[in-house]
Amino acid sequence: MDQEIAKFILLAAKLEFFLVNHDHSFAHMDGATRAVRGINWDQIGQSLEEKHPFASFDFAGHGFQIFIETPPQYLTIREGGGLKWDSDEVRVSSWQTLLGRSYAQLRNNIAHGNKAQLPAPFTHDRTREFLEAGHQLINFVARAHSSNDAWSSPIHFR
Repeated sequence: MDQEIAKFILLAAKLEFFLVNHDHSFAHMDGATRAVRGINWDQIGQSLEEKHPFASFDFAGHGFQIFIETPPQYLTIREGGGLKWDSDEVRVSSWQTLLGRSYAQLRNNIAHGNKAQLPAPFTHDRTREFLEAGHQLINFVARAHSSNDAWSSPIHFR
């Protein structure tokens, strides 16, 4: 599982750099320093809506229906201490919500936690399902903004 997570995080990082490099409006930028501080999922969602209207899109056929039906949960600290998984029952009804809530939450969960340390019923099989759907979504978003796969080429340092 560690290797699958590592590959997913690397692909997610490549997607984010590609998107910001492709269109600077896809970046959250610090106004004073102009440093890129993150991804503007709302802007990317608007771009996808123009190309693939959300209301008529075939999520199951593209392999990421899980993001519509079961947004990933987030980690919370219980009153009195301890961690737990929680959900806010957000209805995913736009590209902006799918990207900013479902996809970004998956990326955060995968990057920041070891699901084996805080087991819950959904963490055992769901992590693999979410990873597979995450790969499908990443590739879909990239293809919507590029006609080739150069964005995901191997990293070479010289």
